Amino acid sequence: MMNEPKPTRCVDPVMKYCQGCQYGWVEYPSWVETSEDLDGCSFESGCMYGFDQGRPEDEPTEEEIKEFEEWVKRTEEERLKYEETDENDIPF
Repeated sequence: MMNEPKPTRCVDPVMKYCQGCQYGWVEYPSWVETSEDLDGCSFESGCMYGFDQGRPEDEPTEEEIKEFEEWVKRTEEERLKYEETDENDIPF
């Protein structure tokens, strides 16, 4: 990450999943001490560069939305295929 150039816009403009992004941050409540405390916990998250602040250039393009919708469709089809598979057909 240190040698990579700073991005100029959100790297995940469709989902804006800042807490899972290398440029994101997470702030937990002060009472969180262990991972068990996170169950049902609400937290704040955002982008270290402010790309989560509603800038027009961080909104997804129509192409990005289309790619995301295609990914969702493929993922759902694979999930349904897996659910229809007889457990005896699974090779492990």
